[in-house]
Amino acid sequence: MSNRELSLSRARWQVLVDFDGTVAPDDPTDRLLERFADPLWRVVESAWQTGEISSRECMQKQVDLLRVSPQELDEEIRRVRIDPGFASFLKFCRRQGADVKIVSDGFDRVVRAALQRARLSVPFFANRLEWQGGDRWRLGFPHGRNDCRVNGANCKCAHGERLPGPRVVIGDGRSYFRMSTRADFVIAKGALADYCSSRGQPHATFTDFHDVTAHLVAWLTTVDLAPAKAPRM
Repeated sequence: MSNRELSLSRARWQVLVDFDGTVAPDDPTDRLLERFADPLWRVVESAWQTGEISSRECMQKQVDLLRVSPQELDEEIRRVRIDPGFASFLKFCRRQGADVKIVSDGFDRVVRAALQRARLSVPFFANRLEWQGGDRWRLGFPHGRNDCRVNGANCKCAHGERLPGPRVVIGDGRSYFRMSTRADFVIAKGALADYCSSRGQPHATFTDFHDVTAHLVAWLTTVDLAPAKAPRM
């Protein structure tokens, strides 16, 4: 049994967290597109927001519009900052027997660099940003699914379906809409909070991860978590 499987077998509840606009409060993907992509990226973004195209098609088209060298890109990525309350949130979740993972429609190159710089170790699943030479890039979708009902770039429901125990979703954007309907507890801001409100779906709102931790403290008093299962060896 791998360390990862051992961790999952002992976890009593699960947390899926968005990255852009959530773990990293200033949306890094939008910042990179704003600086290095053709302005048409905003037209593509609007088409996704209105439901004309899927998140996978949106991200693919936007990355096709990027024109930046790896050196310039990495210099900008170094400016990405993690929410100051995220580290203490991780410690709290792990003390309480939670398995936390970042599931993002953003770029793996960004998430990896930001976590390493913050000296944080947390599993993450993001789209693969691949350099094609010069200033050209393409996007790979290692966590997409052909049977995803919304053709998501990174299928959140697929990640959630594999998780034992109660599921908590923390995010701010459209990519978490569908997964939020399958969660036991939703902590939201931005578009995700608006979506939950429009459906009459119970949720908590947050500004930063200090708020998130406070919400989890309260929520844990209302749920009966099963004891962690002994791993099968």
